Formats: sequence, C-alpha cells, structure tokens
Amino acid sequence: MLQTCGVPSGEDAGAPGQEASPFFIAFAGDRCLSPSRLATLVGAMQEVGVPIGALLEGTGLSPGAVADPATLTSCAQFMRVSRNALRLSARSDLGLLVGTRLRASSYGMYGYALLCSETVAQMWDLAVRCHPLSGGMLPLHWGREGAHAVWTFPTRAAFPWADVDERLYRFMIDLQLAAHVTIGKDVMGDWFLPEWAECTGPRPPHADALRDRLGCEVRFGAARNALVFPAAWLTRSPQLANPITASHMAQHCMRLMDELRRRAGVTRQVCDELTRTPGRFPDIETVSQRLCMSSRTLRRRLEDEGVTYSELLASVRKSLASDYLLSTRMGSDDIAAALGFSDAESFRHAFKRWTGLTPRAFRERAGGRAAVAQPL
Repeated sequence: MLQTCGVPSGEDAGAPGQEASPFFIAFAGDRCLSPSRLATLVGAMQEVGVPIGALLEGTGLSPGAVADPATLTSCAQFMRVSRNALRLSARSDLGLLVGTRLRASSYGMYGYALLCSETVAQMWDLAVRCHPLSGGMLPLHWGREGAHAVWTFPTRAAFPWADVDERLYRFMIDLQLAAHVTIGKDVMGDWFLPEWAECTGPRPPHADALRDRLGCEVRFGAARNALVFPAAWLTRSPQLANPITASHMAQHCMRLMDELRRRAGVTRQVCDELTRTPGRFPDIETVSQRLCMSSRTLRRRLEDEGVTYSELLASVRKSLASDYLLSTRMGSDDIAAALGFSDAESFRHAFKRWTGLTPRAFRERAGGRAAVAQPL
C-alpha cells in the first residue's frame, strides 16, 4: 500500500492520469525563473559541440540574456532548448550530462531551503510543495512503500507536454533522475544514494553511464520511473540543517509561490481562453481579439515565453482527453467531438502521438478505473 507524502495525491505520479492541469501548462510559459537552470543546459550542450545560437532558436533569448542574472525565463523555453539540443546532437546521454550539473546552488532560495531542512522527509516535502520554483518540467511525488521511500516520475503518457517523442521523454527522465541524486548528495553527503532505480523502456546505449551517475543498480523495462531509498533515512538530518533557518526559508518559498501564482503571463491568459467554454477551442485570431491584441503580437509574445499557440492547444487537449478517459465512460467518438476533432480516428492518431499509447491502452493501463461504455 502506497502512503502518499509531500503534496497529497490520489495515485502514483508515474501512473496515467497524473496529467498536467491547464494551470500547470500556463505556468510553464510564464517568464518568472532565474536563467541558472537553462544556462546549465546550454553550457552542457556547448561542451559537446552544440552551438549556442542553434540551441536558443525559437526561445526569444540571446546568449547574453542567458548569462544575465536579471533575465527571467520559462519552463517552455527550457523545453524548447531541450528539443533543439536533441535535434542537434545524436548522443543518448544528454539528459545525464545536464542533470549531473544541476546542483542545489542552481536553484536560489529553493535550493538553500532544501540544504537547511531539518530532516530528509521535510526536505522532500518542501521539494514537492515548492517544485515550481525550480522550473522543473515533471510532476514530482514521493511516498513510503514498506521499508522504502520512493520517488516516482511520470510515464510518457503522463508527461505534461503534448507531442513528446520517446527520445525527448527519456532525456527529461534521465535529467530528473541525475539531478535528484546530485542534489540529494549536495544536501546529505556523498553516501546518500538510492538502493536501486527503475526505468520504463528498454536498456539504453548509455545504461552503464546511468548506473554510474545514479550510484546504484538500474532496472529497465519497469512499470514506472523511480528512485528507491531506505525509509529509515527519512528522519536523518542534512549536513547544514538549521531549524530556525529552515522555517524562515520555507515561509519565504511559500511567499515566492504566491507571487508566481499572481503573475499572469500571456501563456496563462491563452490557456484560460482555451478552457473557457467546454468543447470549443477558439483559433488564434479569436483569442487575440479577446486579449485586445493582433494575432501577430500574440504569436510574438508567446514566442517570447518559449511556446506556440499550437503547442498550448495540443497540451490542453491532451490533458482534457486523459481526464475524459480516466473519469468518464465516454468513447472515442464522443471525446473526439468534445475536443473539436473531425472524427474518432483523428483523435486516436493525435492521442497516440501525444502519449505513445492508444486511448484504449491508456484506459486499460490505468486499471479500469472508468468502465468503457462505448468502443475506443
């Protein structure tokens, strides 16, 4: 039985159904993050010979802006650079290269709050609760499973963004696994390593490098992506633990979270328009009129936040489709109509591209939580 910790959740974050809400999708485009994380990605790619100009294509960022501490960046821009990096390099271990360069000091006050936490459990709870401050691209979850404390990361079907192929998905998972272990060692010491790791999919070409970076056995072909630690470590104290400072930093992080929620970037405004009327998805001309700007201006402002209108529309549709499949008895014909597709076959094709699964397989993998009343 899984005991959920951190932000309460009804199910494992690696299972289908932990889809990105429109709020998450919108937040991902808001330019409110330090450039530190994106600069780490750019630096790692430059080390393997990828030119910075090509990396930043489509982000609205210049090399000087990435190096400027005053620059604000978005998760969507990080995703754009990641896509560019994979297009420009054939290496399979790029996620590891980036993840091992992300240290606690890469995350400002969020990283400092982790360093001075009173216990491992408190550190992990804070990491989940304030995860948006890190610019993280994946939903995070940890829980107790008997004698183990387990971090789980989403399957490809539950990845927040639409149109993510297997290579980009693996890059993001490798990055998160490597960063998780690296930051854990920063906080606790070099001894703080998982007992083992689990990864979906077959053994990759860089499997040995993944094992070495994580410092543990990696089990491929698993049903989830996970890092497994002894639960007995949850009460241990970080090297720089300080109860008073930890309390102050936690309060500061929560204030930063409130500030982020108050920011209303154009990405969030577009998502609000896309979800305003169920079953109706206005085109960019209609949305731009509602936001009192030209479609050209809207496209430019979205580009500045590292995202396109078509990407937002696909992500909102993906999120809604997953919710329909898991929480209703609707068949493909009805879901296709609700999402504005011309027919069920077009919907099935799009859903397979978004998640790597057919609608039927997605629903079946979720354990039959929603009975099928109509054929998929």
